[in-house]
Amino acid sequence: MLDYDEVTAFLGEWGPFQRLIFFLLSASIIPNGFTGLSAVFLTAIPEHRCRIPDTVNLSSAWRNHSIPMETKDGPEVPQKCRRYRLATIANFSELGLEPGRDVDLEQLEQENCLDGWEYDKDIFLSTIVTEVGGQKFV
Repeated sequence: MLDYDEVTAFLGEWGPFQRLIFFLLSASIIPNGFTGLSAVFLTAIPEHRCRIPDTVNLSSAWRNHSIPMETKDGPEVPQKCRRYRLATIANFSELGLEPGRDVDLEQLEQENCLDGWEYDKDIFLSTIVTEVGGQKFV
């Protein structure tokens, strides 16, 4: 069986070209490391909830109660991926009914986020998620 040094002997000795290539490739480690770490900041998922289009005619009370609430670590927070059926709450708003008083919100039908999401911009102004995830894909 041949030794590694015997098999690679035709390549030549460790000369200036090999040293140059070695150090240039070694220098690329630093930018590659930054690229890997940038994903931590660019792919963060900020707090979000379903978008309610401005074109829907809702009273301010129904706009404030259009997202179902869930208990998360103690306090109640808006659900991230569900909303009350938009046609239903628009009809209740048009009739002048008040959420929680005239209509039991627990009994309303829910739907997925059909119009994208609204993102909290307190921590991150822009991430991959807010730029691409906020759009509605057909």
